[in-house]
Amino acid sequence: MAYYEFFGLAKEPFQSGPSVEFLYMSPEHEECLSRILVSLSLNSGLCVTLGDAGTGKTSLSNLLINKLMQDGNALFAVIRQPRAKSEMSFLEKIGNAFGIPSMNGRATLLRMEDNLFKFVEKEGFENKKKIVLLIDEGQEMTPTQLLRVRELLNMETVEQKLINVVIFAQLEFLNKISTPRFKNFRQRVAMSYILNPLGPEDTQALIDFRLNKAGLPEKETIFSTDAVQFIHTETNGLARDICKLASYSMLSAYTQGKKTIDAELVSQEIARIPIR
Repeated sequence: MAYYEFFGLAKEPFQSGPSVEFLYMSPEHEECLSRILVSLSLNSGLCVTLGDAGTGKTSLSNLLINKLMQDGNALFAVIRQPRAKSEMSFLEKIGNAFGIPSMNGRATLLRMEDNLFKFVEKEGFENKKKIVLLIDEGQEMTPTQLLRVRELLNMETVEQKLINVVIFAQLEFLNKISTPRFKNFRQRVAMSYILNPLGPEDTQALIDFRLNKAGLPEKETIFSTDAVQFIHTETNGLARDICKLASYSMLSAYTQGKKTIDAELVSQEIARIPIR
């Protein structure tokens, strides 16, 4: 028997990894997604979403991808890790993500750039497609890569941008673009949003949401109120850490034969966790 079945659940409620099914959308997540979608509908150009590690940026990006997949007019590419050894490698990543045919050894930086620009012009201008480049872990981008993105955003008609870029990054990204060198980049930001850690009420809502998704009836509970408050305090409201600590606590309760988790049990579990 899987440990979660002991609690009457059909699935693992606090599974690791960004799951759209188990993504709790706080009011901030809802607003952020709404703003991105509005910006994309207007082909406004550059959207930047920032937040500490564990605030749900990658999960939100997955939900955005689902939305784009349902948009028959959207043509999108996803770069999960933008770090590349050279400018050519970075442009090659973008080209591959969009499905642009390889240049088969004839590639130079100028040719790759020209190839990408022709693709954007054809699909965005001639075919009227909504082109979206989504970049996760944006804080890993080098200054040169940021300037390449800025050059892409220069592609526009009188009415709109021909390509939209959506960047999800940790807060250090702000420091990277705060210098005078990136003034033009900052001026191209059409939408920016910071995802903050969850408050106590949203921590409770996240835990309840995931348990309900896993099969717990809505009026039932596994975590006591003081346990949830303790989890919030110990994790500083970071969704990833909330799920990790909740999962550890459920495993501990399962081994002890307890179906209710209180603050004392959570406290004991914290003391046992060597790496957090």
